[in-house]
Amino acid sequence: MINIEKLLSDTEYSHSKNVAKISKIIALKAGYSEDEASIIEQAALLHDIGKTAIPPDILNKPNALTTKEYEIVKTHTETGYKQIMETVKILTISASVAKEHHERLNGEGYHKLSGSDISPYSKLISVADVFDALMSRRSYKEPWDTSKVINYLSEHYEQFDCGMVKYLITVISDVLILYNPNHITNCT
Repeated sequence: MINIEKLLSDTEYSHSKNVAKISKIIALKAGYSEDEASIIEQAALLHDIGKTAIPPDILNKPNALTTKEYEIVKTHTETGYKQIMETVKILTISASVAKEHHERLNGEGYHKLSGSDISPYSKLISVADVFDALMSRRSYKEPWDTSKVINYLSEHYEQFDCGMVKYLITVISDVLILYNPNHITNCT
């Protein structure tokens, strides 16, 4: 999630923490469950996240804001909304991938999802996950040779999205640099 403490000034972070705590207290008094009150608390903590896009000289101005500066400050609500929605999108995709990255196209994965029931992101990350697992030393195995890994991924078309495997193959030299930074590609 967003690490608001690192994004806001000490004053703004302190304000957000106080608003969050007060909001939770009010929520509990209003009859919200502990879980709902905790969600409200987290939402309140992020209420001013959009201020990260406001220049500090405007936010910390010691005297009255000009009309133009005030218009800039007012943008923090829409900016905050967009930042949080982007985070929600990332978290939604991340949650899906966390659940589905061991699924197989043929339905023989952990949750028995198959084909189009598996998100495209999970299909992509599944290829990357298996590639890295096979290329890396593990307590139970030595790293595989690159060609053996590519053959494995290519031959198990019932498990992996062939398009994603093809994309991996087209960028293999860039990927191999991660495993051997001294690996030099053909640069003629």
